[in-house]
Amino acid sequence: MKFKIRTLSKDLLLSILLGIGQFANAYDLVCPESVTVKAARPELKVTPQHWEVSEHKDMLLTLDGVGVYGGNPLDLAQLKPESTVVKGKKHYPAWEVDSKLDLDGVGFWLSCSYNHNQVQLTRRIDSTMKVCWAVYSKDSQGGLLAKLKCQ
Repeated sequence: MKFKIRTLSKDLLLSILLGIGQFANAYDLVCPESVTVKAARPELKVTPQHWEVSEHKDMLLTLDGVGVYGGNPLDLAQLKPESTVVKGKKHYPAWEVDSKLDLDGVGFWLSCSYNHNQVQLTRRIDSTMKVCWAVYSKDSQGGLLAKLKCQ
């Protein structure tokens, strides 16, 4: 009887460890639904003669999409999304973010875009991830929600 209990305990422990391992390899980045830009006077390189630059009021910008970049998004190396299959389910848009592909060591980055890239919030993707895909949904008012799921 002791032997069976130990076997059951080892099986239970193995199941728990495998479950934790799968959970530890999952990774979600959730984009904020909106951002507020503070009022400011835009700076022009040259203001045309007889003209003045008006000040903008605070603006609420809503999320309109996500993208993945090879390196910091300031370098403009946006990756082309592709389809992928994870656990038998097809996902699009998706990006391969395996560190073996990062030959320059700059990493892969998520960009959350607001008002057609007027503002971007960026964040580096964990280097242990292999593939990421975007998941879009709507909030109760119809606003876009987006997260990047990675494994």
